[in-house]
Amino acid sequence: MNAQRTIAFTMISLECATFGILSETLFFPFSIIVLAALSYVPLLRYQFSRRQVFWTTSMLAILFMAKYMMYQHEFGLDRLAIRTPLAYAAAQFVITVQLRQMFDRHFDRFLPNSFPLFGIVAYILIGDILVYGSKGRYYQVLVFGYILLTGVFYQWGHPVRKPVKPEKKRWSVYVFRSGIFVVICLMGWLTATGLDRYERELDQLYYRLIEPRAGGLTSRAGFSTISRLGSLSKQFDAGAEQIKLRVQSTDEPGYFRGRAFVQFFNSEWHSEIGNHNAAIIAVPPAGVQASVPQDGTWFQIGQAQSSNWIEYQVWSEEAGHIFAPLNTPLVYAVAHSVQYDSQDILTSRSMESGFPYSLYFPRRQLPHRPEPEPALKRLLQLPYNISPEIQKLSHEVFAGCHTPAAKIERVQAYFQNGYEYELGISIPPGVDPITYFLLEKPKAHCEYFASGTALLLRLAGVPCRYVTGYVVRERNHYDQYWVARNRHAHAWVEAWDPERGWVTVESTPSAGQPEYYAPSGTRQYWESIIGQFARLKTALQQGQWTLALAEAQLPLMLLVLGVVLWFVLRWVFYFILKIVQERAAFKKYPVHIQELHLLLAQMDRLLAKQKLVRKPGETLMQFSRRIQNQAVSQWYQTYARSRFMAENESATVLVMQLRQQLQECRGQKKL
Repeated sequence: MNAQRTIAFTMISLECATFGILSETLFFPFSIIVLAALSYVPLLRYQFSRRQVFWTTSMLAILFMAKYMMYQHEFGLDRLAIRTPLAYAAAQFVITVQLRQMFDRHFDRFLPNSFPLFGIVAYILIGDILVYGSKGRYYQVLVFGYILLTGVFYQWGHPVRKPVKPEKKRWSVYVFRSGIFVVICLMGWLTATGLDRYERELDQLYYRLIEPRAGGLTSRAGFSTISRLGSLSKQFDAGAEQIKLRVQSTDEPGYFRGRAFVQFFNSEWHSEIGNHNAAIIAVPPAGVQASVPQDGTWFQIGQAQSSNWIEYQVWSEEAGHIFAPLNTPLVYAVAHSVQYDSQDILTSRSMESGFPYSLYFPRRQLPHRPEPEPALKRLLQLPYNISPEIQKLSHEVFAGCHTPAAKIERVQAYFQNGYEYELGISIPPGVDPITYFLLEKPKAHCEYFASGTALLLRLAGVPCRYVTGYVVRERNHYDQYWVARNRHAHAWVEAWDPERGWVTVESTPSAGQPEYYAPSGTRQYWESIIGQFARLKTALQQGQWTLALAEAQLPLMLLVLGVVLWFVLRWVFYFILKIVQERAAFKKYPVHIQELHLLLAQMDRLLAKQKLVRKPGETLMQFSRRIQNQAVSQWYQTYARSRFMAENESATVLVMQLRQQLQECRGQKKL
């Protein structure tokens, strides 16, 4: 029994154990361990050629990608679960590639050096599992053990490849090997600790590598609990065209809230901590019917008494966030719970990734519910170091305004008429950004307009909050979905009016408000295909075959066209290649042989018009005996004799004779 193979079996067993413990699944890791044990049987090994290795690996990649796209994952997202399902499928693929190496007869004596490297890749992918507590320690110990076995694997493989004569070793050799062993142990421990402690940084590096245009994790800036001035505008700098929301609705969605902030200091907005669970209802109100997957849950946040509802079906790329219009009372989602904070911002830690959620909004605005006085007082908080000049500016702006409605209208007109929009702002060093913006009136983007509006309204005694989200106005004309991209991220203000309730305040000049224009028709068509594939995947995961067939019409048509196009191109390629090869071989013949081939081809075509064709395997002499026309029969016999003549004057004379006879045959109406 090969010792290195035993080490390899132990290593792949450690990978499967790590995979099984952290993902809480048993079938795949148990199957891999059983199959790896069978690799000890020599009769079960197969000698893979390079072509077979390529096609086997390609088919495995396609199968695991199809599994990732079409089937529901074996774990629940409300437990200790993999946060990136693609990493789940990739880890399974890498472990399966290692298993194939163990069954390759080329590696009977020793396994390739790539075997442990594949395992390291698998551990990195498995590290995308959400681990904490005791499972984090299990992960560290298992990674440490794998790194240790990697050193032993290469040590056992060295003497097999390069056998050396035994010699007396000095004590320094043992010291050196002990040092290497200590270094391997230290590297294993540091690797395990690093993968656990610096998971967020590694994730950010990973996203920057696979999505360099999207700016990595910065695309979520502005929707965390803290929003610094300028963080939201990063989405315009990189990946501006990346789609973040797809909304299906007959009405234009408009402002979709992602986060609301209460306190402002040091150029940062802070949201309040503390969530409440939305009430779960068994039956939706009258007139409401879900159009998302059947195993969802109804959540009610506010008053849901209406006979006419607007439904927004939302496909979101922001995990955990539920983007919704202001005062949305009803949510239907594939989730166990939905939370909302003091500003009615909706989130869900258990919502299934890749599934849509539906929002239901009354078409007629319901009477607003009263807000508690302490809650409104929190929305009047001001920075302790606010400039007296800003206070003076507030008195000037709101001069003559006595109601919240008049103040809201005045502040919108003040910014839209007196300021200019520009993406980016240059702040002198040592100067407070918001003070500089309000007093010097430089060109700025939406975050400054919203922040300045909030401060001026609070100085005027109007409770308000700073809100970030998306303005959904662009429509894809091919699949009729409304689209929000990174460049549609926006900041605005919601102010409290005792007469109307919460009011959306838009102070950004029109040049800075998310525009309506859509990209080119080709891009829209491609994006509609991507959206249909996402909906097809969800329908297949839910077992909704009717919906899957409805969504699969365009993807299936493209798939069939792609397959047909592939075979056509392949046939054309081989046809052209065959012609080129035949011509290359033809040019190698002597000149008189080339002329004879051309004459034979012309005579064969002439007889084919008379429905006289040589049979497969039939010689020229046999064919000539079947021809009733004596001249034509004699022509084939002459050709057969001249085919193997040397290139001389007699051969040239025969070629000329055959050409002349061919011309005479062409002149005959019937042969």
